[in-house]
Amino acid sequence: MVIFDAGILIKLLDPRTSDIQRDKLDYLVVRLQRSKTKILIPTPALSEFYVKADPDVLASFKGRSAFIIAPFDEKAAIECAISVRDAVRSGKKKGVQDAAPWQKVKFDHQIVAIAKVHRATCIYSEDEGLRNFAASLGLSAQCTEELQENPESKQQKLDLNMEGDGAIPPTK
Repeated sequence: MVIFDAGILIKLLDPRTSDIQRDKLDYLVVRLQRSKTKILIPTPALSEFYVKADPDVLASFKGRSAFIIAPFDEKAAIECAISVRDAVRSGKKKGVQDAAPWQKVKFDHQIVAIAKVHRATCIYSEDEGLRNFAASLGLSAQCTEELQENPESKQQKLDLNMEGDGAIPPTK
């Protein structure tokens, strides 16, 4: 299982997303679906997604079996409480996100708690703070820029400068 946060969802469904990013995200979803890896959408991220995107867009992936809405339930609440309590006791309650507002840090604790409860292997996020926080707790985290490109979408470049290898020289 993997986690998609709101930023990834928005890029995945927003028509303004660059072609390169869309291709990487589409290829990621295809690879996850082929490997039968479930894509969890944590309810805190879903809430943020609803604030920034048209909720009707959700229908485009909500019915697909690869996507599962993962609630912030009692197990996640316990995991989150342990994480926040440990952070407060350490004297660095914001952990690796010193500059972030506490409300955002708590939100990130919820998302990571959901990931841990569901044994997610990776969190895909455009939020550097969330990625750093997840990594500090031993979870893998990636942004769109780090995603693998679809090898089938790469166009091969032709070397048209064939002088010296028996090719016909260019006309002058």
